[in-house]
Amino acid sequence: MSVPEIYSEIPESSPRQEETPPEPAAGPVAVPPLVEDTQIRRRHRLRRPLPLWLRIVVLLVGWIVVLVGIAGLVLPGIQGIATIVIGAAILSVASEIAYELMRKAFRRWPAIWDRVERFRDRIQDKLHDFVHRG
Repeated sequence: MSVPEIYSEIPESSPRQEETPPEPAAGPVAVPPLVEDTQIRRRHRLRRPLPLWLRIVVLLVGWIVVLVGIAGLVLPGIQGIATIVIGAAILSVASEIAYELMRKAFRRWPAIWDRVERFRDRIQDKLHDFVHRG
């Protein structure tokens, strides 16, 4: 058997060119969400911590509001989900775990998260003004 002419001549392979990474385009670059999250976390850490007695009061009030919201899921006249969200926002003032859970839960709804974050910031600012006067 003879080898067909097509296969008898193996063409010389051209030398491979090194692949260079593309140069970054000039212009604005989008900031990844992780950087934004760390900036938010830094802003919250820069505040002076609340005293222990006030954190306990905030936790108690937050849990009471959450329980009222849970009752509001089955009782008429109380907005259950809204009350639970408000209670969780109050809890997040005193607890970093509650804050992280809320942030993860509202990742899908950035408009709602912005409103919750503003509400939380107002609560925290008022508490800091109350405790750290002059």
